[in-house]
Order: sequence, then structure tokens, then C-alpha cells
Amino acid sequence: MKLDSPATLIGVAGASGAGKTTLAHALATTLKKTVVVPMDAYYHDLSHLDTRARVRRNFDAPEAFEWPLFVNDLQQLRQGGDIERPSYDFSTHTRRPETILVAAQPFVIAEGLFLLYRKEVRALFDVTVFLDVDQPTAIERRVARDGRERGRDEVGVRAQYAHQVQPMFVRHVLPTRRWATLTLSGEAPVALGVESVLAHLKLDHGRSES
Repeated sequence: MKLDSPATLIGVAGASGAGKTTLAHALATTLKKTVVVPMDAYYHDLSHLDTRARVRRNFDAPEAFEWPLFVNDLQQLRQGGDIERPSYDFSTHTRRPETILVAAQPFVIAEGLFLLYRKEVRALFDVTVFLDVDQPTAIERRVARDGRERGRDEVGVRAQYAHQVQPMFVRHVLPTRRWATLTLSGEAPVALGVESVLAHLKLDHGRSES
């Protein structure tokens, strides 16, 4: 499918556990004709490394991602074209053989740690959001998610957060907050975040569902 006009791109950035995925999917539910693109799907494939080498990799650094593919896919979606995005297996740190078809839609929401890190990515978005969250809340959310979705034990998750996740956030992610169109609380009701984005885009619920 090819759209007649460029898609509207919305970016959601912030710390691990800030609520990026929650806000992205709440926006998608409200806007209707929307696709969500998780930046986590674009981690480098580490299938060429043994298991020990994979787990030693720093997944909270910008170089952990395959930027050219991510940029190309966002450009394709913005231009109204379909993409086949990667599917990442976090239990093995490898890409699955199958890709996921993402059909063109009028609204595209991308969410991830480093959405605001590179100028060429920032330039693709019509509006970007940076979600602020206090560290205790972020840690608890991270523990719950990694246990539920990635099969990781709480002790390991907390250790990784203290020694890698938080230092990398302060070093690489927090400085990108200045590039966001909107800075919102990741602890406020998600409906408030949705309303803020719709207001910036000059949309209301009635128009977005039409």
C-alpha cells in the first residue's frame, strides 16, 4: 500500500521504564490509523558471537543499534511506503529469521531510548516527546518488564540497571531531552500525555478517529 501523502511521525523517547511503550500504544489506540515502530527491534544481530560475548555487550549505548536500517525504515514509512522491520529475540540477543510487515499508515509512532540522539532521525519527526521519570519508578518498571517479557531474574536486572543502564542514560540519553518538542511526566496518567501530543498536532479525539 502507498499513501497519497506523507505520514505524520511521532517520536517517544526517555529512560528505560519511563513509559515510552505505554504512551506509544495509547496514542495509537486514539489516533487509530497508526503503526508503532519500537527502536528495540533494531539492535544489531549478535548471532555471530558466542553466548558469553553477547551478554557482555552494552545494549544501552547508541552503537548497539543498526542506525542505517532504522533511518531507512522511518523514511519509507514517512513517504507512505510499507517496510519489513526486524524481529529481535532478547533471550538470545539475535534477530529472528522472520521479519514483520509494517503497512503504511497516516500516523507512525516510533519509541526508544535514542530517538533524539541523531540529527537525521530527529529531522524525520513532526513531534517528539521525552518522558521524565524518577529513578525508583523506572527501576521497578524495568524489573517487572524484563522478568515478564525477557525472562530475566530480578537480581540481574537491578545489577545491570545500577552498573550500566542508569550511567548510560545520564551519559547518552538525558542530554537529548533538550531536542524534544514536549517534555512530559512518565508518571502522570497516560491520557494526559495523549492529550498533550494531540494538542500539539492540533488534533482532537473526534478528528483522529475519523
